[in-house]
Amino acid sequence: MTQMRTIESVPFAGDLAAALAVPGTDAMRVAEDFFGLADLFKENARLGRALTDPARSTADKRSLAAQAFASHVTGATMTVLNALVAEHWRRPADVTDTLEVLGILGVLNAAGAHSALDQVREELFQVRYFLAHHREVRVRLSDTSKGNSHERGDIASRLFAQRVSVWTMRLLRRAVGRSNHGRLLHNLRRYAQWAATMQDRLFVTVATASPMSQTQVERLRAILTKRYGTPIDLAISIDPDIVGGFRLRAGMTAIDASLASRISAARDAIAS
Repeated sequence: MTQMRTIESVPFAGDLAAALAVPGTDAMRVAEDFFGLADLFKENARLGRALTDPARSTADKRSLAAQAFASHVTGATMTVLNALVAEHWRRPADVTDTLEVLGILGVLNAAGAHSALDQVREELFQVRYFLAHHREVRVRLSDTSKGNSHERGDIASRLFAQRVSVWTMRLLRRAVGRSNHGRLLHNLRRYAQWAATMQDRLFVTVATASPMSQTQVERLRAILTKRYGTPIDLAISIDPDIVGGFRLRAGMTAIDASLASRISAARDAIAS
């Protein structure tokens, strides 16, 4: 089994990891619980307000959550949900987003239990790369005016289900169903980044105008490993629009050393 760590920056990720560590817990079932709860909270604003009302005591909110959900979700899910409703929330919508993220992490934990995090991370990047270079498909999957989340998810399944693992497909369906136009690529990258983080690695994407040799790849990996002090997961793509140089993104750091950007900057300087 792949050794995984908690993503400290994600709220309640520690609670989720502890709940999933209980023997016999089905991580995919827990993930589906959280996806269902996220959808329910999104559709039922009244319920969201009741479970985040600062005027209610924690005991009252936990009792309400138990009445509403305990017979429908796993014990692991209820454990995390009890921690969640005890928090002070500024907006009920924040709860919906948190539940969604916990569902994503549940799927990644399920993949990790099968030593498949590397596979899922690579598949997410390959799907993202395909969509980045096929705008008409990307728009069809992320345009909310072109069908509901299930319809767009079904299109994604027809395109990718035979090519990726069940864990990647589940993540892709959620990304398609919950991403507005322009956010789909961002969300897929975020999922891949979390997969790397759970293995205590830094996920780095590099776009170049032409393929890199294996020597160049290993040299870059060594430089980045020394720079960040952690193992590196490199995802390299080809983008002819770059012309020369590269674009790199590591965590919150983005470096644009492409010839295209330098040409654009020179044009702007001339125009001004």
